Amino acid sequence: MRRRVFATSVHHGATVGGLPVVRTIEEAVEQLKRDPTQPVRTRVGDLTIEVRAIEEPTSGRTAAAVFAELGPWEGETTEEVLAILAQARHRGGQRPVPEL
Repeated sequence: MRRRVFATSVHHGATVGGLPVVRTIEEAVEQLKRDPTQPVRTRVGDLTIEVRAIEEPTSGRTAAAVFAELGPWEGETTEEVLAILAQARHRGGQRPVPEL
C-alpha cells in the first residue's frame, strides 16, 4: 500500500519556537537554500518537523594528502621527541610504552 503525505497550510512569515514555519517540505528546502544556517519547521500530516541543512566535509582529500600538502615536519627532531617522552616517563608516567 502506498502512503501519501500531505503538508498542512501554514502562513508565510509565521514562526514556532522562534523558527520559521512554511507550508511544504519543498518550501522548507527553498528556505534552507536561501539561509542554510537556520532550521525551518513545517507540518506533515499531524507531525511538526524541523528541517536543517548540515555541513558536508569540504574536501574529499585523505589525511595523507593533507599532510603531504603541509610538507615535512619542521619541529623537534626524532631524538628530541624521544627525549621529551623519556623525561615524562622519568617524572612518573605509569603507562607502558609498546614496542614500535
